[in-house]
Amino acid sequence: MILIPGPTVLLVTGHALSAGLRNALFSILGVCLGDIVAMSLTFLGLGAVLATSAEWFLVLKWLGAAYLIYLGITLWRAPVQAEAGTGRQETRPARIILRAFTVNVLHPKGLAFYAAFLPQFIRPADPALPQMLLLGTTFTAIAFCVLLGYAITAARFRSRLARADVRRLCNRSGAGCLVGAGMYTLSMQRSG
Repeated sequence: MILIPGPTVLLVTGHALSAGLRNALFSILGVCLGDIVAMSLTFLGLGAVLATSAEWFLVLKWLGAAYLIYLGITLWRAPVQAEAGTGRQETRPARIILRAFTVNVLHPKGLAFYAAFLPQFIRPADPALPQMLLLGTTFTAIAFCVLLGYAITAARFRSRLARADVRRLCNRSGAGCLVGAGMYTLSMQRSG
């Protein structure tokens, strides 16, 4: 499940392509922090609340979709210069981490996944907290490794994308995917 590309993979690879591996690593840190918070909220009961409250799930879905669309529009409008790294790329680590964290936490399908998937591996007879910590740590470690693989692969292609027209095409493609993911999330309102 972790290998399937989604908004966070798009964000990490986008940072690797546009600003290099260093910024992609900050993005991965934000995603992993988002995973930890989302899993913690799920373990504390938010997943159950979202599973039983269609209204709260819908609110979170709309917030997540709106944020993805916002990121897509921002990427579409981003200035592109001829060489990678010369444009106005976000380089402040805290901002990169916060953006990745926000994308991950506002993605309601992640919370729904955690609520549906992780409890299957909790043994009711044993203390819950150590099991939750082990599951959360394992999931986050696997997610980190997968995202690092995507980031390294994308960073290797960075030099091939030095031309402004190629970079613009990549930005527009990524923007279309982000907006598409947001629109898809909104369209899923009918099907739950």
